Amino acid sequence: GVSATLPATLDSTGFGALTMTSGGKLSAPPPMSGKKDVATFDNLSTGEEEKLVDMLRAGSGDLVFGYDETDAGQTILGTAADASTDAGSKVALAFTLNSGTIFYRLAIITSHTPQGSVGNVLTATCNCEFYRKHVKV
Repeated sequence: GVSATLPATLDSTGFGALTMTSGGKLSAPPPMSGKKDVATFDNLSTGEEEKLVDMLRAGSGDLVFGYDETDAGQTILGTAADASTDAGSKVALAFTLNSGTIFYRLAIITSHTPQGSVGNVLTATCNCEFYRKHVKV
């Protein structure tokens, strides 16, 4: 699901209060979470390299859809991709796994590109630059 409205709080309650619009014909989801960088330090006193958890990188990824210009979710993503402001380019996303687990993510939509070729289904690739930590419910 996708929402052009962002959550009031960055937790399951904030995301759960949003009205999500389904994005139909999704054929490939992006990564569900980011990763942490590791900072290193050469400790000359011990002769060992030390490692510490550093910045969280929320990551990026593509949503790939069977293109449907009448699909409300795809329309929201296309509108965000075309926005000329930071606020207009940001969306909240919800990915529900077969197990029922939900991953909520915040994303800046950088592109929404329909593409296709003879003999193939017309698809649309939507690039997402994620920010903030994901919420898993």
